[in-house]
Amino acid sequence: MLVTDSNIKFSVLMPTYNQASFIRRAIASLLKQTYPFFELIIINDGSTDNTEVFISDYLHDKRVSYIKNDVNFGLGKALNQGLEAAKYEYIAYLPSDDFYDEDHLESFKSSFQKHPNAVLSVSGIRYDESNVVGVLSFRKCKGTIPGYSVQLVQAAHRRTVERWTERMECVSEDLFFLFWRKLACKGMFVSTGIVTCEWTNHSDQHHKICGERFGGGLNKYRSYYNVQIPIRFRSTSYKTIDEPAAYLPYRKSVSPRCGGLKILIVGELAYNPERIYAFEETGHKLYGLWAKPRFCYSTIGPLPFGHVETIPYQDWKTRARDIQPDIIYAQLSTSAIDIAHEVLMADMNIPFVWHFKEGPHEAMKEGLWSKLIDLYTYADGKIYLNQEIKEWFDLFTPTLYDVPTMIMDGDLPKAECFQGNFSPKLSAADGELHTVVTGRIIGLPPADFRELAANGVHLHVYNENYISDNEAFEPYRQMAPSYFHVHRHCSQSEWVKEFSRYDAGWLHCINSVNDGSLFKATWADLNLPARINTLAAAGIPMIQKQNSCQISAQYSYVMQYGMGIAYTEVKEVIAQLKNSSLLGKVSQNVMLH
Repeated sequence: MLVTDSNIKFSVLMPTYNQASFIRRAIASLLKQTYPFFELIIINDGSTDNTEVFISDYLHDKRVSYIKNDVNFGLGKALNQGLEAAKYEYIAYLPSDDFYDEDHLESFKSSFQKHPNAVLSVSGIRYDESNVVGVLSFRKCKGTIPGYSVQLVQAAHRRTVERWTERMECVSEDLFFLFWRKLACKGMFVSTGIVTCEWTNHSDQHHKICGERFGGGLNKYRSYYNVQIPIRFRSTSYKTIDEPAAYLPYRKSVSPRCGGLKILIVGELAYNPERIYAFEETGHKLYGLWAKPRFCYSTIGPLPFGHVETIPYQDWKTRARDIQPDIIYAQLSTSAIDIAHEVLMADMNIPFVWHFKEGPHEAMKEGLWSKLIDLYTYADGKIYLNQEIKEWFDLFTPTLYDVPTMIMDGDLPKAECFQGNFSPKLSAADGELHTVVTGRIIGLPPADFRELAANGVHLHVYNENYISDNEAFEPYRQMAPSYFHVHRHCSQSEWVKEFSRYDAGWLHCINSVNDGSLFKATWADLNLPARINTLAAAGIPMIQKQNSCQISAQYSYVMQYGMGIAYTEVKEVIAQLKNSSLLGKVSQNVMLH
């Protein structure tokens, strides 16, 4: 069919959520198009800002349609609403924070005329590649931005029966996964060959909210869009978190018991957040006043498990007075310090417990040190990760009055993670030794791995956040490719089954150099890595450096229970791994404790 101007008309979809400060520029750029055959469909996906005020004068234009959702349903649903409402055969996209050059639609029209069999046309795009505040570094490209899929603002396509993947199916920052791939069998993908739009760089871009590689992730997404339900979240190309399945056991309704406490949790929950469901199981009622997440693993509400009521920050004091909680339990990492300190200093006359796990040296660098010391000085109850770090904090804090203290790892998983069927050892099948790293490879250089491999020792890596960084793994692959194995993310429910296949697991293999002085201790000396719990669940020995003459919380904790093997040179690890009697005894100790 001959594609002419008369039958090329564009339905331009504009999804928006809390971007009133951008949206007028986007609309103005569309109305200035040299090609006049278009309609604009604005989908306000539950905005809580003044979006309607900012667009009200544009809604009188006959070319503009408006859809308003009372709550946020997610990008996929909003775009599908636009597709259902579209009148024209060609679909273009204009996110409310981006804008078109005047010839943008004209270039698409020409592209579809030139390529009548094309289903998708992609324009060139301008973008700021700098992530440094105050620095602008604009680039142009005639196709996709390096490291990204085709962006909405640079895409136009023929209407098809295909629809965007919605939140109830799966969330991702990858637009190719969400939709473009569905068009691949419908026709050609072509390029206009010219730059006609701009992609705006700001902190609340959708991909920065979603993508772990951009500083976002599941918890940031849930908080930003106020998602109240469990979702499937494709955080990277190798890891999909299935919350409906993972949290099914932790969604059962539990009635508060007589005498149960009202507990206000302040801050964030870090790893294994479902542990707090144990409070509900024992009859307590939970509320949450949440911090802004700094890391992809900083779990905050709304929570996809249990029945924790989120307290809005804007009026938290009033709500707290209405609730009258029996206790405030503030936790757990650096991102919690600001909000926890604010609550502590508000003097609510409610017992306040402070529980901290993250590296305190980071708080120093982030300008949060004085607040952290206040929390450990003035809290009514203090929980420490281990005895070593309690003694370390005691160097900085006065004893103003006697308060209860406790030693407990804040990242402890719920007991269910220590249940399941153990798997046969891989070594039983091939006669070689198989070791595992759950997380980053810390303290095991490629040269040491080469020696391990030469002695029949495999290294298996399950890296939740860094598996896409092939540069980090390439030196290991080069040393012994057949002995280096990278695996996908493993959820808590699979720890026992998956990791029990291995003969031993690696902790942080760091040589402490504090000479037994608490003054010289670093976070590496004071930390208990979260992977200890993972390896313990699987019942396997833990490998670490020999730090018997140093202050090393990890070393003291693991060796106190006989759960590990220690080494100075890698040949010592090899000898111990090949000592089946020793390895069996250590495994028994892990199972015992």
